[in-house]
Amino acid sequence: MNNQLNPQAIQQIKGVMNQIKMAQNPQYALTQMFLNNPQLSQVINFIKSSGGDMQQAFYNLAKQMNVNPQDVLNQLK
Repeated sequence: MNNQLNPQAIQQIKGVMNQIKMAQNPQYALTQMFLNNPQLSQVINFIKSSGGDMQQAFYNLAKQMNVNPQDVLNQLK
């Protein structure tokens, strides 16, 4: 598998994760992100196509992109 991950994308994901963690109401913050960004509707549709299981959707996408999902998870730690 391709282990070359985009460091800039990893940093952006970490930034979003930190914003959600710091929010007084993380669920509300996440919902607002999805409502305010039309591109995120694609994420919702992809999750729905994976039976609503976010973890399975992530692993499916990693497989499609020929990326080891554990490498991504390790970089997000």
